[in-house]
Amino acid sequence: MKFLTHLAAFGVFALGLLSSPARADEEKFPEVGKPAPEINGKVWFNQLGAEPNLASLRGSAVMLEFWATW
Repeated sequence: MKFLTHLAAFGVFALGLLSSPARADEEKFPEVGKPAPEINGKVWFNQLGAEPNLASLRGSAVMLEFWATW
């Protein structure tokens, strides 16, 4: 009986993950071979202190670092 309870709980959990509304946003991600979307931000500066855009970086290697204080 305990096994069936665990199996049912796992089934409900899995069904919740598969029907999540977050999956509807998958179409908004860029595709391989397509141009990257423009990134706009007020705190993005290059080594000269200017605000670059993706068009000015075309053909260059770009490293993005994402971090948080938590």
